[in-house]
Amino acid sequence: MKLNNGIIIPPIGFGTWKLKNNDETVEIIKEAIGCGYRHIDTAFAYGNEETIGKGIKASNINRKELFITGKLWNDDRGYENIINACKRTIKNLNCEYLDLYLIHWPASKAVHDDWIEINNETWKAFEYLYEQGLVKAIGVCNFKVNQLEELIKVAKIKPMVNQIEFHIGAYNKDILDFCYKNDILVEAWSPLGSGKLFKVDELKDMALKYNVSVAQLCIKWCLQNNTLPLPKSKNIERIKNNLDVFDFEITKDDMDYLNNFRDVGNSGLDSETITLFN
Repeated sequence: MKLNNGIIIPPIGFGTWKLKNNDETVEIIKEAIGCGYRHIDTAFAYGNEETIGKGIKASNINRKELFITGKLWNDDRGYENIINACKRTIKNLNCEYLDLYLIHWPASKAVHDDWIEINNETWKAFEYLYEQGLVKAIGVCNFKVNQLEELIKVAKIKPMVNQIEFHIGAYNKDILDFCYKNDILVEAWSPLGSGKLFKVDELKDMALKYNVSVAQLCIKWCLQNNTLPLPKSKNIERIKNNLDVFDFEITKDDMDYLNNFRDVGNSGLDSETITLFN
């Protein structure tokens, strides 16, 4: 896949949310890279940046072969704080630069009357990081259409990525269509519906039809919707299988069926109304 600034991004990323700050995670990252993952997605809020960095180092892979994503958490808002937070993430990951840096969560109108100004100021700092070469690409997470519209009005550099919850049962077509029209790549967090999709009989039956796992079906669905899935697993066989999705194609009829699938596996997080992430 290619971002709107020409940067090539591997089409499947390895998610690291809920991976603990321990030796097991070091081995998981090492194994994932050994299996062929070249795109590692993490965040300061996950509390595991240093461990992810150790796993990358243990893989003995050349830095230039990897695409590493970090994210800014809300506590680090403010121009200078953002610059320092990015440098801290680079140091924690021991990676010299970030391939992609994302605003983890937008300022919400449910919490901030000046949410537009907060998001705009944050983006100015991101543009500085990009211009200084500390990051190769910049983007956002969990931005709704109206939040993107407000940001784009003042942005010198358009976001290259919007990472959102996107999986079968959470199609989010309005955001997908807006991002597609504005040349913003959609990354899919929780592409497996936090494992809830594995229990859905209709998906089990469809996966059997294609002779794949439910996870592989879900990942392929994301790819055929021109999104970039970020699956996570601790199991080495599942880690391998989640990459093995390029030898089958979901038919148009089945894609239409899955695109209109019932609400299932959703986290319930809404960046316009939720107050948990302020």
